[in-house]
Amino acid sequence: MARSVAPMSTDHSERTPHPSSPRSAGACVVAPLLLALTVGLASCATPPAKPEKPAAPEKPAAPEQPAGPAPRPERVSNVPAPGSPSGTPLIDSALRVDLRPLGVVPTDGFTLPLLSPNGRFMAVQTGTPPDAAAALARPGQRAPRASRIALYRIDARGVTRLGETDGGLILGRSADDRGFLVESPRPDGSRWIGRVALGTAASTKNYEPEWLVQDGGVNAFAALGPDGSLVWSRRDSRARSFDLMVRRGGSTARLSGDGLRSYTHPSFNADGSRIFMMVLRDGILELGSADPTSEDAMQQSLVRAFVSDRADDSTAAQMVTPQGTRDGADGRDLLFFHPMLGSIARWNDTDGLRPIAGGAMAVSRIDEQRLAVLDGGRVRIRGAKLDPAGAAREPGAVIFEQLAVPRLLGTIEERPALLLIAPDSGGVKLLIVRLLG
Repeated sequence: MARSVAPMSTDHSERTPHPSSPRSAGACVVAPLLLALTVGLASCATPPAKPEKPAAPEKPAAPEQPAGPAPRPERVSNVPAPGSPSGTPLIDSALRVDLRPLGVVPTDGFTLPLLSPNGRFMAVQTGTPPDAAAALARPGQRAPRASRIALYRIDARGVTRLGETDGGLILGRSADDRGFLVESPRPDGSRWIGRVALGTAASTKNYEPEWLVQDGGVNAFAALGPDGSLVWSRRDSRARSFDLMVRRGGSTARLSGDGLRSYTHPSFNADGSRIFMMVLRDGILELGSADPTSEDAMQQSLVRAFVSDRADDSTAAQMVTPQGTRDGADGRDLLFFHPMLGSIARWNDTDGLRPIAGGAMAVSRIDEQRLAVLDGGRVRIRGAKLDPAGAAREPGAVIFEQLAVPRLLGTIEERPALLLIAPDSGGVKLLIVRLLG
């Protein structure tokens, strides 16, 4: 099926200074998108008010079965790809894609599914979503008892449900080859961090967390590093601001906020040589970056960059939600949603801020030449760089005409593949897109 793509906007990746003050939309600018996707933090990170119901009695685990209908026969679309204004193609002269619906997966209508690094496993929060206090680890947090975390395996044939956890867990922000992070608000006001191991047996008993951080403090927003290191935010149960904690090997280092600054939603860059974080103090929100190798190194290397002077912890959460930690690290860069610019942006402590213009709401790198971008309510494939002359490029070739978050799956049947996560009644619709040429 041939389609022509007309340019709708221009796209510059040049560095742009931070604005002096936020737009009137302020911290809530990302909320309409996430509401439309039925995932993420909506309305400034406050989920719709729902009376909490008791958890339904646990049923015996069912055998493995596909989560949705079998994929339809292969459908190939020939999509002309854009070229630069100078006439030099930025991607192939014709983009051919194979689009395969995988079915619908139930979710809590609030939380984005979490993919493993290799794109072969997925964790999904189901049932009643965590309230704002639990989602943001605020005082008064409580375990979301009427919820579960379901695990799935993804391949070209479909999505297979493997099993689920018990209730009371909050899906974490990160995964590695061993499993998915979860967090557990405790009755005494503390909060633990655990990892649910990947497996294939459909039994809840096989999905009990291994507790990685288990003490009397509030431990939240954890992320795994490429070498098995762990970074997270920690506060005393009676405090409101978070210190930053890094565990590497057998040692743990702390970046203290001294009760003034709060360090939240940390993550590693691609090689683990830097950590990123959100920094809050008296309504001022900044990006932060530091060397995680030791406590002294973190203190001495900390670099901060201004984002907004009218923000809170929900703003910080909204900034990292569209990309997550898996797709939020691209080489040295942090990729995040900039609420003042209304688009995904890149940042590191050396090169500064480089927005991805055109209102990009989610981005996934395919390879060195191509990006998948949610832009204007459509998923597009566009070149990853400006042309040599630095001219603006066209917005890209549309591969999906609806709202969906793209996530890289790696290679399926020897072709680069994306998972598209689209809103659907009661959950999210999953589709695989293979790039054929």
